[in-house]
Amino acid sequence: MLLFRDLKQEEINARPLKLSLFSVLIFLCTTPTITSATETTTSNISNELEQNQYHYQASFFTQYTPQNALEMVQRLPGFNFDEGDKNRGFGGNAGNVLIDGARPTSKSGGIKGALIRIPAAQVEYIEVLRGGVGAGETSGQSIVANVVRKKEGSSGTWAAKLRRAPKGKILPNIEATINTQLGDWQAAFDIDFGGKPGFRSALIEDRNSLGNLTASSREIFKEDGRFAIINGEGATKISSGLLTLNGRVGGFRRDSETDREIFSDRLPDDNPADQALDIDERRELKAAEFGLDWVSTTNDWKLHLIGIGLVEDSKYSSLVNFEDFSDDINSNSSFSQQSTKTEFIYRATYGNVGSKPLKPEYGIELAQNKLTSDSSLFSDNSEVVLEGADVIVEEIRGELFATFTFQFNPKLSIEGGVTGEISEITVSGDASNKQTFTFIKPQLSSTYKFDQQHQLSLNVVRNVGQLNFRDFAASNDAADDNTFSGNPNLAPDISDDLSATYDWSFSDRGSLTVKLFHNWKKDILEQLILPSGGNGLANSGSARFWGFETNLNLPLDGFLENGLLEILHIYQDAKFTDPITDTNRRINGLSPKQLKFELRQDIIASQFAWGIEYNVNFTNTNFSVDERVTFSGNDRIKAFAETSRYFGVKIQLEVKVLNTGDFTRRRFIHDGNRGNSLERTEFAFRKRKPEIKLSVSGTF
Repeated sequence: MLLFRDLKQEEINARPLKLSLFSVLIFLCTTPTITSATETTTSNISNELEQNQYHYQASFFTQYTPQNALEMVQRLPGFNFDEGDKNRGFGGNAGNVLIDGARPTSKSGGIKGALIRIPAAQVEYIEVLRGGVGAGETSGQSIVANVVRKKEGSSGTWAAKLRRAPKGKILPNIEATINTQLGDWQAAFDIDFGGKPGFRSALIEDRNSLGNLTASSREIFKEDGRFAIINGEGATKISSGLLTLNGRVGGFRRDSETDREIFSDRLPDDNPADQALDIDERRELKAAEFGLDWVSTTNDWKLHLIGIGLVEDSKYSSLVNFEDFSDDINSNSSFSQQSTKTEFIYRATYGNVGSKPLKPEYGIELAQNKLTSDSSLFSDNSEVVLEGADVIVEEIRGELFATFTFQFNPKLSIEGGVTGEISEITVSGDASNKQTFTFIKPQLSSTYKFDQQHQLSLNVVRNVGQLNFRDFAASNDAADDNTFSGNPNLAPDISDDLSATYDWSFSDRGSLTVKLFHNWKKDILEQLILPSGGNGLANSGSARFWGFETNLNLPLDGFLENGLLEILHIYQDAKFTDPITDTNRRINGLSPKQLKFELRQDIIASQFAWGIEYNVNFTNTNFSVDERVTFSGNDRIKAFAETSRYFGVKIQLEVKVLNTGDFTRRRFIHDGNRGNSLERTEFAFRKRKPEIKLSVSGTF
């Protein structure tokens, strides 16, 4: 309890600094300015939208002073940005944003990274396509945004950021992008390097099966992350088509330190601790990616060729030291894992892009994936045998597909298709296995536009999940003292998904989207006792998953000029028969409810904006062989204030967990497995105090 009193007092002491920083920025931003500024009035925006409801010129976004295309997409009225899924293959992971009518070929950077690389000054306009019209590369998406760039000229962006976690280091972050013409090539480059600190404190209570306290701990967790990423892209006309090359090189290193003072049979007090536990962890990743994209259109038919190569080298190490002061006992353990992953994708499509109502597309995709993983575990300097410590996982996969878009009439459009897949996964090393899989993946969606404001979409699709090859190898969780065996028999999970989405655009910026979904899942992945006797991930049966998602964008001009309230609400549930306890429960990691409020006001005349994000409390549950772990968080507030009126730059101050984040992690540990009696519990009461980020950004 002393720990909680100390934390609250520190929080009180920190408040004057937080309030003063916001007060100074708000004062600077709201005082009258001597210089004039370019203004985009609400009436001008309304006239523009009346001329073309789904066509947004760059001037529409001036009020938000965006730095890049991502910030423009995020301010599109009634549009919810979707980066795509993580299903197998390149084609099944389409998001709902195109760039010049096509998907970016970068896989690790994704559409988000591609949008950040486009300076706002390089955007000519953004069009929003409804009903699947013209959205051949975003299959199944009912609303798609297409970012159209200017064809010439040079422009760029830069940003300097400082991040500080409580009792943590102040780490800088530098970002810069440039788009320019290099001979016949339209080129774009960006760099992003810096660091992200982390800090939290916790009180941990250990109790026996009767609920009696057996030990408690004071825990301090510190994290220091460093990263550097460089992206490059170039496009030029070759023969009858457009050739685009892109590359990405970068990586990160994240060091974390966990220190626990352990008190036997009592809560922490002023007396010396009885035991101490120190955990040092390091995660490293180095990655390189290269992509090639060639598009040629002849007589309303488009040939699209894509090649992607990705190499990742990752390392993880942990060192655990335990000391018992009363018995003068010292013990230690260390775990290390190094893995190298390669992925190559080759894809070709040939589709109709003309004005006919029916637009078919045909294609083929080939993929090669390989992971080499080497692991070792030592306890008190003696090596511990791990199941699946050294493994090699290789996959060869091929897909043939045919899809279509059919504009039945101006109100009704239909998209559909079928994909046939065959793949082979081979495991060698400490474990060996070879599996061959065949999947038929149909999809069908339909969108009906009642009028310019209302539309309804129905979608049914079969998705096949992407396996994480690292689950074939052994792994270690130092913080919870768990070691997991690798499983050479993993198979992809399958999900038959049915959804209905209603969209209503009721004003220039007001919109409502309601999505209902119901999924039937097979071969879902959960922790089980493997045939070898170890604990590890395995295919665990079938489940049903259902719920709804609501997105509301509500203009507040009636009482808060140019204010916008965004509300996101998700409810979801599932039914799954636990293979260990033979009882019904939810699937792993499911949060039954999510509720978020975002309020933003742009005071255009003062070139000032402020906003508050409010996330409602949550709880999710994860299950392993002998544990049930729940993780919950309190209501959390994030706030920002920004101005663009000084020196031609945007200055933003952002504070995360402004009200301090209280998170509770509860471990219910059973004797052997969850079907047996409860052995002990561990409750960790964690606190994350406010984290501050100051950003200065501009364009050139």
